[in-house]
Amino acid sequence: MNLQLHLQEAAIRLQAPHAAAVLLPLSLDDLLAAGLSVFPPGEAALEQAIQRVEDALMPAIPALRQPGATGLECANPVLAPLLAASGRAPGTAATLSIDDVEEVFNRLARVAAGVPAHSLGLPAHPGFAAALVVVRELLHHVGLPALRLLPATT
Repeated sequence: MNLQLHLQEAAIRLQAPHAAAVLLPLSLDDLLAAGLSVFPPGEAALEQAIQRVEDALMPAIPALRQPGATGLECANPVLAPLLAASGRAPGTAATLSIDDVEEVFNRLARVAAGVPAHSLGLPAHPGFAAALVVVRELLHHVGLPALRLLPATT
């Protein structure tokens, strides 16, 4: 069973089958407004975004740790570039391990430190950076081993 991640809402929403939705007091727009609105993000802005996600996420951890949860699932266009960035075919469904997501995030951190994004195969898109921070923190702190990316819906 996967937790479904809904990013493009007023509050980031996670939904487990047969359970109440968990709304985080945070949105991608909040992260963009707090310093991720330019690309590449600076190192301080990236660290601040991580802290904001952690602060919003920590109170929700008990509700998100569902028995039988095997991963996170998302069909949001903002994460679609993660497929190509992780070496998967764009426009397909794919499962990325936590290590796959971490590897792409580490490239984002290198971009924040000054390496050109195009040389690391990352899209120069602030929304992607914000969504990647959210996914990384969710996988790590909820203890989920993978992200299932589905073809993006609008």
